[in-house]
Amino acid sequence: MLIPPFIVSSRLVMKRFRNIFIPLFIGLLMLVCASAKAQVHEFGAWGGVSNYFGDLNTQTSFKFVRPSAGAFYRYNIRYRGAWKTSINWGNVEFDDAKTNMAWNKQRNLSFRSQIYDVTSIIEFNFFKYDKASTKKKHHFTPYIGTGISLFFFNPQAKYQGKWYYLQPLGTEGQNDPSYSGVKKYRLFNFAIPLVGGFKFSFARNWNVGIEAGVRKTFTDYLDDVSGKYPSYASLPGGSTGLAAALSDRSVEAGEKIGKPGYQRGHSPKFDDYLMGGITISYTIMKQQCPTPNNTYR
Repeated sequence: MLIPPFIVSSRLVMKRFRNIFIPLFIGLLMLVCASAKAQVHEFGAWGGVSNYFGDLNTQTSFKFVRPSAGAFYRYNIRYRGAWKTSINWGNVEFDDAKTNMAWNKQRNLSFRSQIYDVTSIIEFNFFKYDKASTKKKHHFTPYIGTGISLFFFNPQAKYQGKWYYLQPLGTEGQNDPSYSGVKKYRLFNFAIPLVGGFKFSFARNWNVGIEAGVRKTFTDYLDDVSGKYPSYASLPGGSTGLAAALSDRSVEAGEKIGKPGYQRGHSPKFDDYLMGGITISYTIMKQQCPTPNNTYR
């Protein structure tokens, strides 16, 4: 059964929220309460790559890795926790014709999209991370984090040398939901980020690191592909319109397979995207008094 875009099963949302977000949030809250006087502010930027996983990329391929970048603010709490909010941009795309799967090649769908997201996460440092310490072992740590992302996407496809936005066309019958039973998907959606990284303090105020995070979204339409091929009656322009041409592109690769009601995507599973790269940041630290062993508290 096709899941309506953006309107997600409350059971699935609550399960993800309960199993991932709540435990880490409680842990960070305990750190805040225990060390409220050790607050420092950190500002940074990152650059790297992005990748998409979904109905076109079913084999976790990294063939279409594309550039991404962003900026972030991190609120550090003592040595073990942090809250980070970032603004990110990335490109995602995929092309059935360039896979090694026969059915995908015959389906012959493709897309590209820019993604803009705002992500807020809580982080946990595996090691004590103390930039002011004279002990080198406190100048680096791996970390993990999770939270919530709000993102915007708008898939396009290239046809006869020109790029077209796919959502307005309703390539699975979304423009006539009374006939197709499929509602138009929203271009804004939510995701659960699962982030891991490693950071190193190369000076008291400066940090570099590497980070990657997959966004587990609540939409199956990052690629404009989810359910079944629609009837031409539910497409603008009918069988000769642009929507029909971009809904079923198998004829361009050979035998036509896009019959109404036949599988076009894999609707039970949502799409995901990944962003990752190199980070650099500057920490504004409060002036603190040294202890007898010449470390800072």
